[in-house]
Amino acid sequence: MFVFHGFTGNAVHAAASYKVHEAWPEATVVYPQGLEVHLLGRDGPGWQIAGRMQGDRDLKFYDAMLGKMRTDYKADMNRVYTCGMSNGAIFSYLLVANRGKTLAAAAPVAGLAMPAFRGAQPMPMLITHGTADPLLKFETAVKSRDAAIENNHAKKSDRDWAPGYDLYTAPKGMDVVWHQHSGGHEWPDGTTKMIVKFFKEHQRG
Repeated sequence: MFVFHGFTGNAVHAAASYKVHEAWPEATVVYPQGLEVHLLGRDGPGWQIAGRMQGDRDLKFYDAMLGKMRTDYKADMNRVYTCGMSNGAIFSYLLVANRGKTLAAAAPVAGLAMPAFRGAQPMPMLITHGTADPLLKFETAVKSRDAAIENNHAKKSDRDWAPGYDLYTAPKGMDVVWHQHSGGHEWPDGTTKMIVKFFKEHQRG
């Protein structure tokens, strides 16, 4: 399971804040460290947000990490997951669009999908966003959700996945779960638990 930090963030802070490894101790959890990227008019550690940006440096980094997980840690290649916060969430969308065949599910938090995501192969998605997000507007997250629903050929279910989590069911288990909260640009309390729950429900093949 890959957990990508946000722009100007770092892997140590992500591990200490999100604690995915504590919520799912049986999993191999990777907190990658981003290199310098120019976003929002400044430089800082982060991830490419579009294909061919910086020579696909971060997509190649993902490929290398995945290879190491397979050879050195014997990770289950049918249960590879990505999640991230903000810029890390945008990169998770990019992975779905460009490396979807390697993934079992994705869970972007406070992110948005770039245009290349539309038309991507179906992928189970848990999408979390705050209605008061001042940085990545809520309306853009809704469009990202709608793109995921369209990609997966999903339809609104008459039942929730969990309280406060809308479920859109799709063929072959390619469900989309949508959670909107009243907060801002943040990883809300309880998010890690719900991501782990969602990922445990999905595997490739």
